Amino acid sequence: MNSQIKQVVGLTVFASVCMAIGMGLGRGWIVTAQADKPVAVNVRPLDHMQPIVEIAEKLNPTVVYVENISYVKVRNNNRFFSGPDSFFDYFYGPTPRQNPSQDDTEIPRTSGGSGFFISHDGEILTNSHVVEGINGSENPKIVVKTTDGKRYPAIVIGKDKALDVALIKIDIQHAPYVKLGDSDSIKVGEWVVAIGNPLGLEHTVTQGIISAKGRTSNVMGADDNLVAGFLQTDAAINRGNSGGPLFNLNGEAVGINAAIRADGQNIGFAVPITPVKHILRELRTGKPLSRGWLGVNTSDLDQDFQESLNASEGALVQGVSKSSPAEKVGIKRLDVIVGVDGKPVKSSSDLVDAIASRRDGDVVKLELIRNGRRQIISVTLGDRRNIDRDSDSDDGSSTDSSRKESAGSLNLEKTYGFRAEALNAQTRRTYQVPDDVTGVVITKVQPRSSASDKRLAAGMIIQSVGTKEIKNIDEFRSEVQKFNGKAIILSLRAREGRGSDGFSEPFSVAIPAMQTNK
Repeated sequence: MNSQIKQVVGLTVFASVCMAIGMGLGRGWIVTAQADKPVAVNVRPLDHMQPIVEIAEKLNPTVVYVENISYVKVRNNNRFFSGPDSFFDYFYGPTPRQNPSQDDTEIPRTSGGSGFFISHDGEILTNSHVVEGINGSENPKIVVKTTDGKRYPAIVIGKDKALDVALIKIDIQHAPYVKLGDSDSIKVGEWVVAIGNPLGLEHTVTQGIISAKGRTSNVMGADDNLVAGFLQTDAAINRGNSGGPLFNLNGEAVGINAAIRADGQNIGFAVPITPVKHILRELRTGKPLSRGWLGVNTSDLDQDFQESLNASEGALVQGVSKSSPAEKVGIKRLDVIVGVDGKPVKSSSDLVDAIASRRDGDVVKLELIRNGRRQIISVTLGDRRNIDRDSDSDDGSSTDSSRKESAGSLNLEKTYGFRAEALNAQTRRTYQVPDDVTGVVITKVQPRSSASDKRLAAGMIIQSVGTKEIKNIDEFRSEVQKFNGKAIILSLRAREGRGSDGFSEPFSVAIPAMQTNK
């Protein structure tokens, strides 16, 4: 009996060992088979994160309501707009009321925004547009309301319209104030909290994430004079949030809420706080702010430009302003700026941030790629306030020889998808091209072609091929042949909208050669 038990036990042990070995081998095979897996994110436990409840409780007292009372001149015509905005004014506009006077009248118009303390003695950051006079009125009255309901008259110490930031101050001591964080190091996907006064609903707290960084003002649908690469967030922001803080989960202000996309939902933008910190000292002086100016129009590199210019990233120079610092040191169209003072430039917004943080007279070293070769150019920056916008465009002067009309056309429909013709009396009349515009005109674009994909259209003027300016069809043909069927870079001008007699500033496109069946 004992021997049978021993045999059973022995067989059981043996079977267990075999099973374990088999599972081990099987596990090794499974691990190998599943090695190629989607990237996984290790989610932190919630107790490692600062609760939004605590941020709201501690930081609410640092946020203030900023009231702007402007006196606007209106022509009465027996009607005028009076009194502060009511709740319904946000949706339907100010309510008209009767006015006994027949003369023009100054009436108070009120708007509201947000701000936040950055010092114990009453310094407050907000947006420049929050404290600007309504409808161009001058010297608006600014009043700040704190969380305890007290109201304080405020003075505007300094403003920077290009960054949409203003520094104001009230007479108070021991105010709870915010620590300014680092917007450069914040990452897309990080949690953020917005506190402000949307639609007059004071001290509203919303939360979201950083949706993107480096958004330019044209993407925002805002003034193209703004210089920062803005933070995009899906934290709910509405009218009245302007000037309020955007906090990270450490309770540091990483942005100043500034704008929304009216045609979207939960697409808000904030001024990054790091460039604001750079100008605080100047804002406190109350003197006009000096910003560096290079004098180039740039765009990001798409895939075709990358291949044509042998550059994977950077700011592509689309144009150089007349008499600008860039022109003086020989920066040219189709240069790719990839660094400023040793700091990489990966996009146009990087270049804007880098130059805007410098001052008039600063010397910076630009690293650029030209014709596939890297070089360093030192340039002394100008003052952005002194930009003559008229100088951005060419003076239009040309010699008689540059206006030489050449007969003929060049059919590139099989290679790139378009046809170009000489600018002569007939084509100028057909496409309404003034006599002082030189180059060749696009007369046909094939659908589903490379040219069509790049939005080329009949009537556009080609003025350069690569870096070579062309005056007539013969020069155009000669330059095109040099590309030998590879991606071609054109500088174009397009009509500025229906009914307009003018053409846009030159812009560059890279058109890849079309694939042909052989």
